[in-house]
Amino acid sequence: MRLVGFFIMAIFDIINLIIISRKLVGSTKSNRKKIIIFILIFSVLMALSRRYLPCKYNILIALVLIMTIIFILYKQDIEQTIYISIICIIIILLIQFMIVGILQILFMDIKLNFTHGIIAQIMGFLGIILVSRYIPLNYLYRYVLMNNKVFKYITLNIFVLLVSMLLYWNIDIDGALKNIVIIAVISLGIIYVNFVLIKNGLKNEYEQQQLQTYEKYIPVIDELIQELRIKQHEFDNHIQALNMIIFTNMDYGKRIRAMENYMNDIKGNNNLGDLIKLDNKVLAGFLYSKIKNAEELGIQFEILIEDYGFKLNLKDYEIIETIGNLINNAFETDIENNVVILKLKKEKDMNVIEVRNKHPYLKNENINRIFNKGFSTKLGNRRGFGLYNIREIVKKYNGNIEIMNEIYNDDNYIIFRVLFVSN
Repeated sequence: MRLVGFFIMAIFDIINLIIISRKLVGSTKSNRKKIIIFILIFSVLMALSRRYLPCKYNILIALVLIMTIIFILYKQDIEQTIYISIICIIIILLIQFMIVGILQILFMDIKLNFTHGIIAQIMGFLGIILVSRYIPLNYLYRYVLMNNKVFKYITLNIFVLLVSMLLYWNIDIDGALKNIVIIAVISLGIIYVNFVLIKNGLKNEYEQQQLQTYEKYIPVIDELIQELRIKQHEFDNHIQALNMIIFTNMDYGKRIRAMENYMNDIKGNNNLGDLIKLDNKVLAGFLYSKIKNAEELGIQFEILIEDYGFKLNLKDYEIIETIGNLINNAFETDIENNVVILKLKKEKDMNVIEVRNKHPYLKNENINRIFNKGFSTKLGNRRGFGLYNIREIVKKYNGNIEIMNEIYNDDNYIIFRVLFVSN
């Protein structure tokens, strides 16, 4: 095949990579001029390597070029760049091997020439379009962000298998073509087994996460109960003090004012009493830990529970992750005299998690970007993933997110509302 032919083939490969990677990462940015320049430059480099370098170097050079494209386009750290590249390569190779197998069955004698190559590339391109449109590839990337070891292990396993097949293809193209159907069947079988392992592994990991959540927050309930007992003793003392006000002050008006003043002095938030009424004891233990955290940080944290039977279809660890990220986001604003209010309530057929906190007015363009991966109004390289994870959980359960500014007690508050359909 001539250099022009390799160049055209490389254009298809780079376009396929960009389509799959954009779907995987969830990128909505589109600079067409920049992307076209990328396609042309890297297609030339890939074509030159395929035309003039030995086959054994082509795969290594292609891997380097692919990772370079991913790194430049999405500006991820090295580890994430590697895994994005690997997942893209797996998807593209799977589709290409399947296309070659189909062509081998149809034509019985497929050859390594431009005509068969362009047919395979066009069919592969259509396959890439279908996969990117109808398969939620972004869920795969979420496992990378979560540092899911099972998923990463299986991904590397499949990657090694497919690259080994590609090496065999480059070393003995005729042998690979003669046995392409057998190779495809065996490969699909191995990949199926790996996906079963992923499914079971993820199930076990979810169960482990659930167990860790129970182990972490259920014991906190004992501490909550102990503190309530202490509050009960204080309550008894307050009752006695109020009784003394009644008996020692005969003026009715003064008695009422004295009682009101005393009640205002001892009035604290009723968070602990509300927490113990929650049906979800894991959530109660978690919120108690956040109350303690707020006290350490000097943050006024108020919990208003309107529905003690508050129940979502989410796993307990997903509830903790959602509410926890919202609270952490509110705690980390570095606002002086910060006030954070959490509400758990029901509105018609929706269960609502609402978190509001003091915050400078947030412009609409920032509100529209706030759940994008990596976006943050705070400093730090590793910020911006908590709200992104919330968005992914909300998507998973067909929920909804609302963000707004609101003036409350003469201060601007940013309000996050996460809504799920109730059972």
